Amino acid sequence: MTEHRPFLVPKFTLQDLANAVYTNKVYLSKTINRYSGKNFRQYVNYYRVMYAMELFRKNMGLRILEMAQLSGFRTDTSFLRSFKEVMGENPSIWCSRMRKKNNKN
Repeated sequence: MTEHRPFLVPKFTLQDLANAVYTNKVYLSKTINRYSGKNFRQYVNYYRVMYAMELFRKNMGLRILEMAQLSGFRTDTSFLRSFKEVMGENPSIWCSRMRKKNNKN
């Protein structure tokens, strides 16, 4: 996931990942759930949110919609929901805090 970043493809599926790691999707789904505590969609969206944050740290001029699109989300609503689920706050609040932190340095 981190090396090839397949999650950047908006239509990335469990079957796509299963094919990439040469296993079946039922086994893969159970494995992801067991070791991450997340279902496949939550697992993928976690990586997308982390990537969006990485992008923003490199370019603090990015808008939230751009962050969503560049990190593989199909909709901004999905991005907003996933970001809040992963980070516990809205992306706009997180981005503002990062900008303030960056301005202090």
